[in-house]
Amino acid sequence: MSENETPKRYWIWTVGCQMNKVDSDRVAGTLKSRGCIPAEREEDADIVILNSCAVRESAERRVSGKLGNLVQMKKERPDVLIGLTGCSVSADFTSTAQRFRGADMYFQPTRLDQFVEQLDQFWPSTQDPGAMSCWQEQSGETECAGPSAYVPISNGCDKFCTYCIVPYRRGRERSRPMLDIVDECGSLVKRGARELTLLGQRVNAYGRDFKDGTELADLLALVNTIPELVRLRFLTSYPKDMSDRLIDAVASLDKVCEHIHLPIQSGNDEVLTNMRRGYSRQDYVRLIGRLREAVPSLALSTDIIVGFPGETEEQYRDTLSLMEEVRFSTVYSAAYSPRAGTLAARWTDDVPRDVKKDRLQRLDALQQHISMTQHQALKGETVEVLVESAHSERKDTAQWRGRTRQNRLVFIPRGGQDLMGRTVHVRIEKASPFAMQGTPL
Repeated sequence: MSENETPKRYWIWTVGCQMNKVDSDRVAGTLKSRGCIPAEREEDADIVILNSCAVRESAERRVSGKLGNLVQMKKERPDVLIGLTGCSVSADFTSTAQRFRGADMYFQPTRLDQFVEQLDQFWPSTQDPGAMSCWQEQSGETECAGPSAYVPISNGCDKFCTYCIVPYRRGRERSRPMLDIVDECGSLVKRGARELTLLGQRVNAYGRDFKDGTELADLLALVNTIPELVRLRFLTSYPKDMSDRLIDAVASLDKVCEHIHLPIQSGNDEVLTNMRRGYSRQDYVRLIGRLREAVPSLALSTDIIVGFPGETEEQYRDTLSLMEEVRFSTVYSAAYSPRAGTLAARWTDDVPRDVKKDRLQRLDALQQHISMTQHQALKGETVEVLVESAHSERKDTAQWRGRTRQNRLVFIPRGGQDLMGRTVHVRIEKASPFAMQGTPL
């Protein structure tokens, strides 16, 4: 782009997991390196990138609807470029284009080389893209827009659970070099990050592909030494990969938070076998016991699917009883929806939609009761809160928004003091199933 040329403007629309947010940051970095600037509004952009999620049917419906709206906008502004990436994009671009019509570019998650190659066809660049086979080889970093930032440490998954499309879209597990990760973490902290979350589809399998004994515990120990870093988290963990060394690291490293996201998916052994999860209910419960023995203040969140093919009412109740036994802090629940290309999609989706809805409602009601009990128990207690933003859903009260080390959401009245990015001690005064309110001390 010449000095006198008006910069192209971009807009990136993202749905799905934290890894998608990181991928969008990488796409934004690529566009910025070519002289592009972010648009203030989607309708003002010269290029719009949709970063999709295929984990749930509802997410893909959102993507289809959004793409349809952009196609209509393109009729009025034919020069606008539309790109589709994320887990809805398979290696077969022709098939993807038939399912999601109207985009000018399709590229797989993390594959910036595919994006740049196609972008050059529309906006030729003299810049040498270098080696860009995947994000591990990029020099760009995650954007740091606040006190919390995400850092990808691995990509892909080798587990092939019967319901999950992720291994087919993101490929086999690949770990980033440890020193590259530490360098990025240090750079983010220098730019204002106080809390870092290390990301991977199976984050606690980090380093196994190096075949030299490297573990996530080693990486945590290195990142923990970064000056000015206050908190360190990691997700998403797979139960069978929670090693004793990793548990010891969570217990001993002062910056690693007392919170682990550990998906169970079902509380019934037969359903877990059909999901190909590789562990039993008792395996999971024993692991929770080890974790809580090492870290008594640990909070646990999880993922649960209801209405998996063949799930009976009795099997569903096993999931409810597991929730009662474990007492999760948060449950991310979803009704099963078939994902084309997965093994489970070949089976009959035999749990009626209204039954799935009823099971989901009952599960959510139980978790709200558990969360409310946990939050009520904290009333009058003092907790440490990292203030993340000034955003609040309430219109009548100005509030700071932050989280405890156990990842519990806390709102604080906004006074004259700027608390952004600071850790403050807060006395909890009000509680709901979803958040707490308190006064800074």
